Amino acid sequence: MTLAQITITTECNVTDTGKMCACKTGYIWNIAVCYTYRPCSNSSSFCSCLIIPDDNIPYCEIPRNISDYRVYMKGSITLNETFTTDLLDPTSVKYQEMEINITLSLLNAYTKICNPLNVSVLGFSPGSVVANYRMVVSGPLSASQLSSSNTMVKQSNPGVISSQLKTAGVSYMDSSYLEVKYWDPIQLTCQINESISNVNWFVTINNITNMIYSGGKNVNITMQDQLDKTISVLIINKADVMWEGIYTCQFFNDSLLHEAKALVNIILLPTEIIINPIQKTLTQLVTSQFVLECCVAFDGEEYNVSWTYDNITLSVQPGRRTDLKCYSLVPPSPTNDTNYTCTFTNKAGQHKESTIPVTVMKAQDKFCSIDMNYGVTWNITKAGMSATATCPSGKSGYLTRDCTADGVWLLVQDNCINQILQMALNNAQTLDDGLGSANVKVPEIIQQMTNSSGAVINNTAEVSAVVNILGTISRIASVLNNTFDSDVVTGFLSMANNITNPSYTSLWRDPNSPPASKVLQSVEQFSQLLRADNGSFEIDLENIQLKGDAYETGQVPQDYTKTFGKVGVTMLIDDQAISSLLQKGNVKITSVVFNTIGSLLPSTTEKFNDSQLNSLVQSTSIRLSDSTSASCDILMTFKTNTSDSRYSQHCVFWNFSLPGSGGAWSDVGCTVVRVEDNVTYCSCRHLTSFAILMSIKAEPLALIEEITYVGLGVSILSLCICVFVEWYVWKAVVRTNISYFRHISLVNIAMSLLCADICFLSSAFPSVITKKLICLSITFLNHFFYLALFFWTFAQSVMLLHQLLFVFHHLRKKVYVTLSFLIGYFIPAIIAAGTFLYFYPRGRYSHDQLCWLNPGSGAIYAFAIPAGSIIVFNFLTLLVVISKLSRPSVSDKNHPEDRDTAKSILKAILVLTPVFGLTWSFGFALLTDLDNLTKQIFSYGFATMNAFQGFFILLTCITERKVREVLFNKRSSSPTSTSTTTMSTSEAPSKMPASIKKKK
Repeated sequence: MTLAQITITTECNVTDTGKMCACKTGYIWNIAVCYTYRPCSNSSSFCSCLIIPDDNIPYCEIPRNISDYRVYMKGSITLNETFTTDLLDPTSVKYQEMEINITLSLLNAYTKICNPLNVSVLGFSPGSVVANYRMVVSGPLSASQLSSSNTMVKQSNPGVISSQLKTAGVSYMDSSYLEVKYWDPIQLTCQINESISNVNWFVTINNITNMIYSGGKNVNITMQDQLDKTISVLIINKADVMWEGIYTCQFFNDSLLHEAKALVNIILLPTEIIINPIQKTLTQLVTSQFVLECCVAFDGEEYNVSWTYDNITLSVQPGRRTDLKCYSLVPPSPTNDTNYTCTFTNKAGQHKESTIPVTVMKAQDKFCSIDMNYGVTWNITKAGMSATATCPSGKSGYLTRDCTADGVWLLVQDNCINQILQMALNNAQTLDDGLGSANVKVPEIIQQMTNSSGAVINNTAEVSAVVNILGTISRIASVLNNTFDSDVVTGFLSMANNITNPSYTSLWRDPNSPPASKVLQSVEQFSQLLRADNGSFEIDLENIQLKGDAYETGQVPQDYTKTFGKVGVTMLIDDQAISSLLQKGNVKITSVVFNTIGSLLPSTTEKFNDSQLNSLVQSTSIRLSDSTSASCDILMTFKTNTSDSRYSQHCVFWNFSLPGSGGAWSDVGCTVVRVEDNVTYCSCRHLTSFAILMSIKAEPLALIEEITYVGLGVSILSLCICVFVEWYVWKAVVRTNISYFRHISLVNIAMSLLCADICFLSSAFPSVITKKLICLSITFLNHFFYLALFFWTFAQSVMLLHQLLFVFHHLRKKVYVTLSFLIGYFIPAIIAAGTFLYFYPRGRYSHDQLCWLNPGSGAIYAFAIPAGSIIVFNFLTLLVVISKLSRPSVSDKNHPEDRDTAKSILKAILVLTPVFGLTWSFGFALLTDLDNLTKQIFSYGFATMNAFQGFFILLTCITERKVREVLFNKRSSSPTSTSTTTMSTSEAPSKMPASIKKKK
């Protein structure tokens, strides 16, 4: 061997403490050597001069070519050792020894695949012993290389239990900075040059990091897993202030996690523009200046702000308020109604605006004066307009109040939501959009809601807010397969328990309230998410009780039997069904009983129109270990509210997929096993929410619907013909005051019945019954028009009595028309409106199953008493008139035409009074307890006579002699000139032929 060249790489000086060695120019220490030996002095730069204690001197190396690419790693190693306080002191021997051992194991593992540039042990923490470290290496590196090195670290330390590693620089974003316009989509693409199937996205806003999940309404995450790379694309559909921040993409596999980050800046618009006042009303006499103001929260965006009115645009600068950024306008007093619009424009040219309407009242305008109501001062408001006011302190939203056309204030519409509840609703909506972890956010929302002030419900808006919160968090948690401990589930059930309290029944009856079935569905979903080990669990609240059992695979189960003794509900699933389910994994069976929600659910369905709920509602569900639901046969017993033998019991379940108020009752798959006294036994082939519906034991009446529909069709057609005939013959038959009185009454009776029949026919459709607002309107109109029908017959009877009893006192047309319309329409309107205002706020106005007055609350008597009284009066009138006409006085002989008309009126009353009286007597009788045969007879009688009332009115119209003469072009053979003997010239119709007017 020939030695060609010798190069000195390392130079050492021998001292008492050891050899002080340094690398010659052009050479460097291997980084493992730097961490093995201590520096020569504290002033020495890192890895320059090292003290070598023995003769085993390492040599310096030629520097490697190091790329500019960096991979940053942060990890932890869990060691199977006992943690001592020495590990909290960096100067202790144990700390330093463990620090060197971990550092060298890291360097030895990673120098094989890359150039480590820096490594530092950050410290130790308990949990056995957890060593946290940070490391920087030059890349590029693949995820598989890092995984291999991480495995080597664990193998080099026999005491390592586990190892976690997070990297930055292995995966990367397509852009590290992105600027997006308000409400434009955000799109970020993250890539790693490996095939990794798992990815998570996060966004950090104001140092708060939230997870983004693809199930959100505003989020879409896609994944492309190829052989040599994996690409994940995040799309935020609409960007706003909630989505501005630092986005992190995390690919993870086993104990490795690879991050990439990007900053997203959003060109914002105000989330809310606060205007003051919301609206303003001025009088023409007021000339003083007024101030308009629009404010926004400080969001870091610079806006160009302007006010616009009457084609004038003025740019404005912010005021000096420190809580809000406010822009004021002091305009001249307007002479007409004017809209003042405040517009915020961002640097992207996008704008958002809010308008303050200013109304100018003239001297002749009606208005609602200043009034204090609901703790709010309602300023002068022009008639026919609505006023809006901000909610009291501690609440968000608005109060509204209508000013009628007559200048009368109506009731305040409270749409305010207390701020704790509003905050919980906002958090739930944010979670629904896709921002946040359900495991973290759901308990936080429930904690907000169970706060004492957040649990108080004051109006329908707050009912809707609570229902939306319950539905949102239960749906999201169920989709994400989250589970929660007993405290969280108890909190959720407490919210449902509170909102279904009977004290809130009137709020649920409001047309704007949400369907109670949403609460039922939410509790069904969330109760399955209770985290339960093997054994039983139970939650007992005032209105909701929960019980259940958890079974593990391999367990020999017994029958699932739960008894809710206080409310008389039991359920049974046999052990064979449970054993079959255990073959698929662990099983959890949960049963929930609802004490009060049944009264909030509609009992009317297409099949059970004559039924009502006769028990509590119970729900049973099965959840397997893979988070899927299962079903099986179930036996149940219900203690029924009514056990009368005249009623039949139906085992039903709530089917959320049926049309109506969030579903409807159905008996598919359920049968009644037997009925014993006040207990009904049910068997169903599936699981969900069950109850008992009760209906009268009666066979469906044959042809009853056909009779009703055909009769109503004939009635409506007859009434239309009657109105047309009256219009056609009006001038010819209305020759005297009494004939005028007779025909105007007939026309209004026909019109009232026509409108009532149309409303009655429209309410026959199940889809109408299930729409609260429409059904409520039909109930009111039916009440009004049927009352009008009776009161017009009353007016007709009064007029006839007057004409026959007070022969020498003639009613003038103006007096009669005024009194008749007052009696025929105004009094029914007062009765109908008073009934609505009294019973509706108490939730007892309308029938649960029909668009008609509630027979159980007393509302029906607001129709029955007036109608019954008029029927009795009309019968008495018949007796008086018949007696009078059978013994005519001398004066009566002088009025043959009036006498003929009176007889026509008598004939009309003689026909219509029994028809109306008998019809509604049948109807009122159906509200009482009848045997089956009698009920059928009365049902057919009511359906037939009620449907053909219009036909009888037509008969009274066309059977009048004068009407027939006009229709068939016949002239009366009797001299008509004598018919005006007692009429003055002024009383004769102005268009009457001169030849028939009696000359004085």
